[in-house]
Amino acid sequence: MTLSLAACGSGNDSKADNANADASAAPAATAAGEADQDAAPAQDSGEEVTLSLMVTTRPTTDNKDFYLDWLPELVKEKYPNINIEVEQLPTDQYKQTVKLKFASGQGPDIFTWWAGLQAQDLVDAGYVRDMSDFSQLGKFSKSIADSYSFDGKTYAIPLGSSFLTTWYNKDAFTDAGIDKIPENWDEFLAACDKLKAKGYTPITMGDKQSFVIQFGVYQVGASAIYADNYDFDKQLFTGETKFTDPAWIDTINKYKSLYDNGYIIENSLGLSQEQSRQAYLDGKAAMIIDGSFGYDALNKQGAVEFEKGMFAIPSNEAGKEFVYNLTPSNGIFVSANSKNQEAIDQVLEYWFTEGTPLFEKWVELSSDIPCYEGVEDKRPLIQEYLDRYKDYKNIYNLNNAWPEGVSDMMCTKFQEVIAGDATAEDVCNAMQSKFEELTDK
Repeated sequence: MTLSLAACGSGNDSKADNANADASAAPAATAAGEADQDAAPAQDSGEEVTLSLMVTTRPTTDNKDFYLDWLPELVKEKYPNINIEVEQLPTDQYKQTVKLKFASGQGPDIFTWWAGLQAQDLVDAGYVRDMSDFSQLGKFSKSIADSYSFDGKTYAIPLGSSFLTTWYNKDAFTDAGIDKIPENWDEFLAACDKLKAKGYTPITMGDKQSFVIQFGVYQVGASAIYADNYDFDKQLFTGETKFTDPAWIDTINKYKSLYDNGYIIENSLGLSQEQSRQAYLDGKAAMIIDGSFGYDALNKQGAVEFEKGMFAIPSNEAGKEFVYNLTPSNGIFVSANSKNQEAIDQVLEYWFTEGTPLFEKWVELSSDIPCYEGVEDKRPLIQEYLDRYKDYKNIYNLNNAWPEGVSDMMCTKFQEVIAGDATAEDVCNAMQSKFEELTDK
């Protein structure tokens, strides 16, 4: 397994390690009709087939969603005998539900899943199909595809990359006298103080859904842990490092301090992710800790109109190395035991063959930084962000390198921290105990 640390804008990997991504999204429209003719032949008749597709909950927008609307609709136009039934679940329920379905022999035909060790869990269980022979796989960045590869086989179609980030209200920053993006921890805290003094709630979070806690902890941990020891996660498995080491306790304490200092919106434990995002859009908080995957949900107008921007939380001390998060996005996986492999192949060929109507709609609506050859991401905010950090080291989303369950423990335990019922040491002890339980150490 290789965890990619590079954003991608094309199929070659010439801009690898510092993520100097050709991150740009709407594709150059190539002869859709010609490409469509080269795709798998349509089945105008034949046995009716229903494919199950599972995805995490889609953001609420005013437009048709790719997975919920366009994918079933365009597949039906191409293959009248193929129906796609889509099930969406919040992230904190999704993982458990997918695994339970597979354990009971009822796994989805097609589903999205994470890279790294989280993918390896499904591979080791025999749940997912080897996709190494998928005809379009070579069109995707190899460095990203390798994030879903084990023992020389690739088990997913990569959808791109994404980054954790902090969305901010540029107008609020200007009003509070903040004239530049914070570049270290002290500057970040000072910015929060200035916003608070000006009457703004600095940050909103939807901590009722515990998974969002990762978005902040991983941004803080990127510099606080991995600047000094980039191999920290590898060394967890050899016993050289532990989650109870000072670097991790410092990370949790730093993130905890944002709550202790009143920088996070009141009653964050009572807010969902969607409610928190709306609070940011409505001008009720100057920042929200989220990700590039929230682009469609956050790059729209709420009750208040303002200019938006993004930056990574700089947990580094002044003059010390800064590291930010950049990670492979979810990939498309196929059930190894599905009885509908032929129909699945037809859908995937149609989806990922350049120029087909389905391909064009996918690229148009994808929230991921594309990694398909020749496809560019032209969203200005994404490009601005990647240009800002192109010369800095990056790290994957940290849980990609952990056994499944450690991040869940971290998030639920940190909810107790927010409630005042646990300490940073409690969080780190719980993470280490869960890690040892899962790795038999």
